[in-house]
Amino acid sequence: MMKKSHLLLFISLTFLFFSCDGESVMKGMFWGFNKMMGDGIMPSPEILELGAFERAEVNISKTTADGENENFIEVRLFNGKSEALAFNQENTARRCAEIYAKGYSKIEDFDTINILFVQSDPFNQQNVAMTSYIFRVQDILE
Repeated sequence: MMKKSHLLLFISLTFLFFSCDGESVMKGMFWGFNKMMGDGIMPSPEILELGAFERAEVNISKTTADGENENFIEVRLFNGKSEALAFNQENTARRCAEIYAKGYSKIEDFDTINILFVQSDPFNQQNVAMTSYIFRVQDILE
């Protein structure tokens, strides 16, 4: 019981300490998330600039089926507008995978990285085109 009250007091004081500045709260949460998931989990600004992407999402999957482990990272990049992306998606995808692998501290824990380009119709958001490129992490790191 004593440990629970100490934990509750610590959490309350921490929240009160950061409650004056919302930006500090977000920085603290992001720092904790990075420590838990690994530094560089979110795509770097360099990746977003490479394809002039509007935003990015990361999905991580670690599964075991029939004694086989399958660990992969999926990086979704939305509405890219660069010429390099328009004319040579495969090279842009490989470059994005290389930059991501270089920046993510726990990349060795995964087998593959899936770069997914998502383009949505500006007039009808339900119309979506997706192109996927899958790379082995071992090949990217060489």
